[in-house]
Parts: sequence; structure tokens; C-alpha cells
Amino acid sequence: MGRPKDANPEQTRVTILDAAEDEFAEHGFDGTRMVAIATRAGVTHGLLHYYFDSKDRLYEQVVGRLFRRHLRLFEQLGAEGTVNLARDLVLKSFDLFWEHPNQVRIMLWEMASGDDRVETAMKDFYDGMARALATLPARAVSDEAGKDPRDVYVSILGALVVYFFRDPAIKRLFGENRFTEADRKRRRAHLSALLDSML
Repeated sequence: MGRPKDANPEQTRVTILDAAEDEFAEHGFDGTRMVAIATRAGVTHGLLHYYFDSKDRLYEQVVGRLFRRHLRLFEQLGAEGTVNLARDLVLKSFDLFWEHPNQVRIMLWEMASGDDRVETAMKDFYDGMARALATLPARAVSDEAGKDPRDVYVSILGALVVYFFRDPAIKRLFGENRFTEADRKRRRAHLSALLDSML
């Protein structure tokens, strides 16, 4: 099937990726249907397949676009030689999640599925994360209880992503609209204080 002559291929591709990102964030990989993506993007099912020949390929592109932003953040912080890479990474990751909450939602679907699609596709991202985590204080549990870097990481990851959950308890705590600029500042300040107590 040929591309329509009056179409803007780059804009069509971005529109499809945006629609697919929203669908994958709402329904996960297994629950997302290509026809729903086409409908959301306002394109025909055939045109969707012209740009992306399979759901796997489309998912890989969506995830790649989200995680490449994070990978660039790792590279930028590393190049700046920041004193506390782990701390800066957490706060800047929060800012990134705030701008792109679908990344958190897709990560949560992947964690729940037990599949390794994202891990395999985004090896560079996870390698960068491992390098950043290596800068956490290397205290053994026996040296100071509660300061094992692995536990610190898990606690920080939870603090980073839980705010974005579509959970009834979270909604009742913060309300339906908890994504104002005042909310962002308050939550970021809380993360900063949490980091100060943990690192």
C-alpha cells in the first residue's frame, strides 16, 4: 500500500506514536488493539500498518521514544560531572515523569506483566541506571541499618512513581486534579527531603 500523496509522513508517524503511547499506557501491551490505536490517531487501520507493520514494532518505538529522553538525562548528568548523581537523577526523573506520565504507566504495566520487552529493548537505559545507582553510598546493612543502597533504590523508585498511580486511595488523598504546578513543587520538595534523609 502506498502512502497518500497529500500526507505529511513525519506528522502522521508522530500522531500514531502519540495515540499508541496513550493506548499502551491505558491498557498495557496485551490489552491494546491496533484498531484502537488507528481510531485514536484518526487514521485507517491500513495506514497504521503502512507505518508500523506490527504491534511489537510500534510498542518498541513508543517505549524507545519515552526511555530515550531518560537516557539523554543520564548522559547529560554524567557529562556535567554532578557531585551527587543519584540525587540529581531522582529529582530530574521526577520532572521528566511529570512531563511524560505515560512512561510511568507503561513501566508499571511491564512490571506487572513479568515480560522483559522493555528491558530487552532499552538495555542502554538500564545500563545507565545501573551506573547511576553505583554512586549510591555503598554502606552494608551491618554498618548502618536501613542504608543498604538496594533498599534505598527501591524506596526511591516507589516514591518516584506512586504519585502517578490511578489508585482510589491516591485520588482520595490528593484529589482528581493533583498535577498543578503547586502540586509538582510540593511533591518535588518532599522527594528532596526524602533523599536528604536516605543518601
